[in-house]
Amino acid sequence: MLKNIEPLDNSVVSKGVSYSAKESMKRTISTMLWILPSDHFSVSVSVSTPPLHRLLFSSIITGYTLWNAEYRVSLMRNLERAAPGEEVAGETEEAIRKRQGEVFEEKREERASQSDGFQEFEKIRPRVSGELSPEALKYIEKLQAELSDAVEELNVEKENVQIECEKENRNDLLEYLRSLDADMVTELSQPSSVQVQETIHQLVQNILQRPFKNELKRDSGIVNKGNNHQDVADETSGTVGTSRDYLAKLLFWCMLLGHHLRGLENRLQLSCVVGLL
Repeated sequence: MLKNIEPLDNSVVSKGVSYSAKESMKRTISTMLWILPSDHFSVSVSVSTPPLHRLLFSSIITGYTLWNAEYRVSLMRNLERAAPGEEVAGETEEAIRKRQGEVFEEKREERASQSDGFQEFEKIRPRVSGELSPEALKYIEKLQAELSDAVEELNVEKENVQIECEKENRNDLLEYLRSLDADMVTELSQPSSVQVQETIHQLVQNILQRPFKNELKRDSGIVNKGNNHQDVADETSGTVGTSRDYLAKLLFWCMLLGHHLRGLENRLQLSCVVGLL
């Protein structure tokens, strides 16, 4: 199934991949290949075949690891959400009623305080208004309108900040991985079986044998070997050259492929478990 997926075709491998996982992949690639803007810089890469094989293999494993990390974080969050419910379930009915009564009383006192404040303002408002000139009253009304606009703008700004914070929180997979010790990261990145590891090696071989050179020939950032023509591979030394942008796209696709592979593996495992029930 995976062998039939064309490299750089994200239509299949990107399904079900979260925003957080994709951003983690992109940040990883930017760290590896720098972040110089493509419209101002043309960066070429020349690499021999064995290191390239290891790089593609590592990229697939990175996607594989991100799926495991995301799954683990999801389980932890679900357990945290479930914990308060378990504590409430352990309380007696009398304790629950007592706590509900305390919350109700706090809300009632809060509303009463707000009501008293408005009533006090309404009492002094005629006296204050009678002592002020029409110009002063108009100025106060203007200030009140400006204050209302400022409060509305502040609320919008708070919402925008909250959205940005949520986006940053979605990108916490890499931070989570950095917080783990080396043994745990190794465990998350380890293929579940020898068969999976062999499958990844076969996928890398297919990438190197089939589309890589063909795609390089169409790439606009080919490495010039110094002759009057552009070579994409040196058959004697086993090196290939391409642009930084094409390599970044290929690595991103490999990470998506690894993420997709782990998802397929998980569904297969669940199917086997359900079949045994």
